[in-house]
This record gives sequence, C-alpha cells and structure tokens, in this order.
Amino acid sequence: MFPKSSQALRQTASSEAASTPTRGGEPTQSLHGMSRIGARTTIRGDVNGDEDLLIEGRIVGDVSFPHHAVTVGSDGQVEGRLIAREITVKGRVEGQLIAAERITLKATAEVQGELYAPGLILEDGAAFHGNIDMNPEHAVLREAFGTERQDGSAVPTPAVQSGEEIEEVNADRAAE
Repeated sequence: MFPKSSQALRQTASSEAASTPTRGGEPTQSLHGMSRIGARTTIRGDVNGDEDLLIEGRIVGDVSFPHHAVTVGSDGQVEGRLIAREITVKGRVEGQLIAAERITLKATAEVQGELYAPGLILEDGAAFHGNIDMNPEHAVLREAFGTERQDGSAVPTPAVQSGEEIEEVNADRAAE
C-alpha cells in the first residue's frame, strides 16, 4: 500500500552495488573522471583533455593530457606525440612519449620512438626500439610541461646561457 521506506531502498541499493560483476576476479574500475576511446574508434587528429584517458582504439595524431594519466590499452594504438603526467602502455605506440613523472611499458607493449621522463618502468616482455632520455631538466620536458612558480605563472627559461647570463637570470629570479 505504501512505498518502501528510504532505509529499505538504501539497503537494496547497497546490496546491488555489492553484487556488481567483476572482471577476472577484480572489481571493475569506475570510469568517472576518465575519458575512454573505445576499441572500435579511430581518431585522426590531435586529442587534448583535462582528465585521465584510456585509449582502447586508434589515434593518429598528438595526444596531450599534461596534468593527467594516459593509458594505452592492450588493443590501443597511437601514432604521434603522447604528452601526459604519467603514461602506461599495454598496446602499440609509434612516436614520442613525454611524461612529467613516469612512463611504464607493460609486458604486452610495443613501442617505437623516443621516451622522455624522469622515471621509467620496462616490464619483461615489453618491446622497445628507440631512444630514452631520463634527464628531468631536458628541453623537451620543459617545453611540454614548462616550469611553474608556486603561484602557477610560468618562469621563462633562457634557451642558451653563458656564465654571465646565468648570473643575470638568477639575480632576476631572486629579485622577484
């Protein structure tokens, strides 16, 4: 005669959530706050965003998510420049991988190109052909992520510095 009480509805909802199917014995991951490019999707052009990204399809172009993580899934493919805070590759990538923190190549990864990141994890079985630079001060990393002050504004970095120019730049920064 009367609808269920709100407490009964909450109990039903929580029991349904507890019985959420799992994939391979592990709970499924919520995609809230994450973009996903599906396995049947091909994008020709640049992709930019401000949240984590999972690539299960194919991208021919540059991918730029500098403040977030990008994962190239087992069936994912990227041909181009990939810029992210953290990059994980399980599929195939051809081009530059540029990460502010770390690049991880899983056992199923096939990568051809250049890696720029202060941290690198290569699992047994990962196929990599190319160059690696782990210098955190590399010009490619500075260009991709810039150097920021505590207030968020960019600090200009001179391209070439002689001894006198370095002293002037340091004096200018100290005066700010």
